[in-house]
Formats: sequence, structure tokens, C-alpha cells
Amino acid sequence: MTGAAALVWFKRDLRVRDHAPLAEATHFDNALGLVVIEPQWLESPECDPRHVGFLLDCVAELKGDLAARGLPLLVRTGAMPQVLQSLRREFRFTHLFSHEETGPGWSYARDLAVAEWCRHQGAHWTESPQTGVVRRLRSRTG
Repeated sequence: MTGAAALVWFKRDLRVRDHAPLAEATHFDNALGLVVIEPQWLESPECDPRHVGFLLDCVAELKGDLAARGLPLLVRTGAMPQVLQSLRREFRFTHLFSHEETGPGWSYARDLAVAEWCRHQGAHWTESPQTGVVRRLRSRTG
């Protein structure tokens, strides 16, 4: 897509192989990887210093894997809508790609805020399903 820029938001799945959002972003002239270390995660009961250390090790490996494919990886800390706003000014991206995440309530609230931000900014966000869980259903029965 001529002139368009895309961000690949790596949430929990830090692979480069068999990664639908990454594959989608490669159709754009400019693509960037993004990992955001979120305060909500750091403050959550499921986070431990060992998790943070493991994440940072994995991010270093991901950075090398993406560099080998000609894609830079941005690592930011902050609330996702504010991070996106800052990156929008810097890179003028038009598309955001990520996996759908199944996680605790704070991550769902964050995704709702990201969806709202994208609507207001005119950015296109594509979430690729990763599990059999279907989000945003009113009922889980037939």
C-alpha cells in the first residue's frame, strides 16, 4: 500500500513465524513492530519481576528477529492510547494490527480504549483471532 504505514502491536505472542498481524503489516510500504510495557500489567496481581525479566529477554530476541526482516521494533512504556497518540505524531501510521487477546479485565478495558482511540483518529485496527474464544458476544449460548 503506497505511502501507508502500519504498526504491529505485539501483545503476548512475540513470534515472527505464523503471526497473522505481522504478515498483514508486510503489505505496507512502512511497517514497525511495537511492544508496550503497560503500567496496568506491572501493577496487576499476575505480574511478577520474573515475568518482566522474561519479557525483556524475549523482546531483545524479537528485536533481532524483526531486524533480520528489515523491520524496526519500538518498545514503549505507558498506557496504550497515550503511546499510540505519541507514535501517531511521530510515524503517521494508518493501520494497527494485533492479535485478539484473552486476558484479565484490565486488558479488555484497554482494548476498548484502543478501539475508541482508533475510531477518533481514523486509524484502522485489525485484530486477528488467536484462540477459539469469540470476544464481544452478548451471550455464550447458541
